[in-house]
Amino acid sequence: MDEMNTMSTEFKTNSPYALPAGGGTSLGWFGSTITLKASCREIGVTEVLMRPGEEPPLHVHKNEDEWFYVLEGEMTFHVGGENYPGGAGAFVSLPRGIPHTFSVESPAARFVVMNTPGGFERMFELAPKTDEEAVRAMTALGMEVVGPHPRQAAAA
Repeated sequence: MDEMNTMSTEFKTNSPYALPAGGGTSLGWFGSTITLKASCREIGVTEVLMRPGEEPPLHVHKNEDEWFYVLEGEMTFHVGGENYPGGAGAFVSLPRGIPHTFSVESPAARFVVMNTPGGFERMFELAPKTDEEAVRAMTALGMEVVGPHPRQAAAA
């Protein structure tokens, strides 16, 4: 185990890899806490603590499949015109090519996001703070924004 990578979120899939609890690289998205857990060509993994109003607009990944595992809080996943509620322990698949987003329904939610192949998790290095910056960051990493967040659409 002496060769185990315990410091960097850049890892090779053919080597052991471990982070301690709370470990990873801090990144940004509005006021959310984003912790990069792993990033390589094959997979990206982030742990997210987010409040309502910080969610992304409705978007499509051209290159990645995405999975969410809810650790704490209540969420609704909007994917392909359907809504799926999810509390602690929920696991949701968001395949590439299907418009999706999610809503945080509780005061905050903590969840893990996994994407394959890896790469788009690097969007959080751009640390957007406004809707316009978020759209630019998403577009720069190959996503297409196809509509507002459902909460914004309902308010219009």
